[in-house]
Amino acid sequence: SAVSKLMKTINDMLDVSKIEEGEFGYQFDNVEVVSFVEDIIRGMDPIAKQFNVKIYLEKPVEPSVAISLDRQKISMVLSNLIDNAVKYNVANGEVIVKIERLKDEPYLQISVKDTGVGVSAEDVKKLFTKFFRSENAVKFVTEGSGLGLYIAKNIINRHGGKIWVESEINRGSTFYFTLPIDPKLIPSKELIYEEE
Repeated sequence: SAVSKLMKTINDMLDVSKIEEGEFGYQFDNVEVVSFVEDIIRGMDPIAKQFNVKIYLEKPVEPSVAISLDRQKISMVLSNLIDNAVKYNVANGEVIVKIERLKDEPYLQISVKDTGVGVSAEDVKKLFTKFFRSENAVKFVTEGSGLGLYIAKNIINRHGGKIWVESEINRGSTFYFTLPIDPKLIPSKELIYEEE
């Protein structure tokens, strides 16, 4: 509804102002990643059904690792990426969420791949900036605050990880983010945010 869309935008704005003041507030816990991601995917089921899209999970070969993260914040990131992947997809499209341990690096990588509308190379550069919505996104889904990916990027930075995207117009996009397995790689405090 219009009200819930407005509420979401207002909440996004509030989150952004907290992020920019370095007061978003993080609560790190030891979290077993695979079951955590499975729960988030389960929560996205209703929207996937509504858009006629299937969500698959590719689990890592190794037994799952527990890493230090803020449940609520990483849940925001992943829900946002899956939500976008579902909404900007094609009917009978699919979304593949993959968890893998990076070789020779102390990081876990999570990716969300869709069979959707894709983003132009021009727009990819701006995707994580404030209020930016790609031309293709606007064509398919008219509303959206343009803040979800900006918030996601800040959350991942705060966890000591990176977030990026690879995309091809009309073929789909894959969003990737990394999270350190070694808690020593997590920054010790929130930084006051500077636009890059």
